[in-house]
Amino acid sequence: MKRMTTKGHIIGCGAYKHKGKLKHCLAVTNLDVLQPKPKLAEMSFLGHGVSIDPTRTDHAAIFEKHGKGACYADLSAPKVLRRITTAKNRQFYGHGAFSPDGSLLYSVESVMDQDLKGVLIVRDGKTFKPLGEFPTFGTAPHDCLLLEGGATMVVTNGGGPIDSDDLPCISYVDAASEKLIERIELESPKFNTGHIAVTSAGDFAMISAPRDGLPNIKTQLGALSLKLKGEPIRTMGEPEQVVNGMLGETLSVAINESDDTVSCTSPEGNQVSMWNLKTGELLKHHRVFQEPRGVSITLDGKYYVISHKQNAMVCLSLISAETREHVPGFRVTPSFTSGSHIMTHDLAAAAAGQ
Repeated sequence: MKRMTTKGHIIGCGAYKHKGKLKHCLAVTNLDVLQPKPKLAEMSFLGHGVSIDPTRTDHAAIFEKHGKGACYADLSAPKVLRRITTAKNRQFYGHGAFSPDGSLLYSVESVMDQDLKGVLIVRDGKTFKPLGEFPTFGTAPHDCLLLEGGATMVVTNGGGPIDSDDLPCISYVDAASEKLIERIELESPKFNTGHIAVTSAGDFAMISAPRDGLPNIKTQLGALSLKLKGEPIRTMGEPEQVVNGMLGETLSVAINESDDTVSCTSPEGNQVSMWNLKTGELLKHHRVFQEPRGVSITLDGKYYVISHKQNAMVCLSLISAETREHVPGFRVTPSFTSGSHIMTHDLAAAAAGQ
């Protein structure tokens, strides 16, 4: 992975109160200025996943989790340029992906009147007109990534309620033939399949929330599962103190390929945990952040960025990639990134047309 000399811009979405009214926004924060301050664009929904347009890398598609909201936005301005719509009986389920050449935009959606049947809608990458669709080979799909130069789509399917036989799974689908290549299920039926991060070698880390239908979801455990290419998937079960801190949904995940460190957040447990991708060894865990949600890695590879709360405000803080310790003295407050995820992006190069 090529490392930059700058930290980059943090892209995230959030919701906040203004004069008693709930507002939604896109927040863009330049970490390379002396006093980082987010620039905001008003949105009509709470954004979840952000997919960069490879033909105009200062633009992106943004999707709502469980809703009709989706849009195409200029990240540099920032401002929303246009809406992306879907059929009446479908909802966006949080994520999408452009093809490498930007000619197509895939979006993960569920068919509401067919028990959340999962479909990947294929749209024109410029007009966003639907061109076709193919199954996710599961229900309640959520995250999706294009691998191998766009040849393979990997998608997580959250599955049906805990009392159903519709198990969560990770599906690998051939993007050209639209046929299932491989379907991976977790050992425990108590976890769904949520967000996924994949390395250039094809190894991945996947995080989970408790399955729908379990009582007291916030006191149930989420999970982190690791899989090396060609090997079985394994869900982390120890150390018990840290695993038991994964209360509720394990929400965001990032892989630092330079040292195989996997970082994930557990908002209900006020925990950030860091693991070795290859061995599954716990490397570090933090409980200094209130409700940590998003995690990303700066472009220079020197820091992990964490979005979290602090005294009812939403913030961005840093963890050193070298020492894995919290970096005191740096905090962006308010960051307006109260959504589930953040991402690091090179907006300076995008604006220069690089």
